[in-house]
Amino acid sequence: MSGMVVCIDLGGTKALCGIAKQGYIANVKRYPVPASSTKQEVTDYVIELVRKTITTECIGIAIGIPGVVNSATGEVFEVTNIPAWRDVPLSKILCERFNVPVLVHNDVNCFTYGEYRYGEHGGNLTPCKNILGVCLGTGLGAGVVIDKQLYTGRYGLAGEFGSAPYLGKTIEDYCSGQFFKQRGTDGELEYLSAKAGNVQSLKLFEQLGTHLGIAFAHMQLAYDPDVIVMGGSVTQAFDLFGERMFASFTQYEQCKQLNIRVSQLPHAALLGAFALFEQKYKVVSPELDCI
Repeated sequence: MSGMVVCIDLGGTKALCGIAKQGYIANVKRYPVPASSTKQEVTDYVIELVRKTITTECIGIAIGIPGVVNSATGEVFEVTNIPAWRDVPLSKILCERFNVPVLVHNDVNCFTYGEYRYGEHGGNLTPCKNILGVCLGTGLGAGVVIDKQLYTGRYGLAGEFGSAPYLGKTIEDYCSGQFFKQRGTDGELEYLSAKAGNVQSLKLFEQLGTHLGIAFAHMQLAYDPDVIVMGGSVTQAFDLFGERMFASFTQYEQCKQLNIRVSQLPHAALLGAFALFEQKYKVVSPELDCI
């Protein structure tokens, strides 16, 4: 593959944009996301992100979306944290606007595939064949690589553990930023408070760890991966919930040997978007048809 690819990791609050070539990301910039804007305003915003990033050397666009997408057609069905952005033929819009091929995928799938292709996998030089990537941020999402291939399922829902029922709500309500929000507080504020030694804040993170351990046990039983790799803003507080998470997880006999770790790969989602673009368009040239 030759040429550069515009890569975008779109989140509910921020977007990261960069240019990738041969597995390297450069010129990464961060922008706020107008999550409460109208459908057209969000679409125009994404077009503007590409316009700010693309150069004459770029031969494609790869974008990760925090919601349900059809990766075959590049259509965005819905994004929970950007409510108005539904039923958007994003690949078609960007392809017609910039005249280059476009890949649209789920952001956690991008993160997981980036970890598979470029992560260390707990120190192994040879990539693990089976990986579960879990992003803990505003919500909880997971991506699945089975036998070296990204697995998305029939409707692209594989790994959507955050929506699974749990204690009268969902796993996401107990294992992401929603855990703090539903208690009338903010994860970042509680993190700073816990770091300062506040007992109540420390207990909140211990509770989060307990719930995460149970959630990971369910993921282990569903997919039995070689490794679970965590990413997302919540993992910055790993030292506050990690011990309790492992204690909760390893109470189950079948979960004692699994390797769970925090991602150390910068911009894993951007790298994964690039790798998925590279995989889809095996031979890339400026004349490649838009899809």
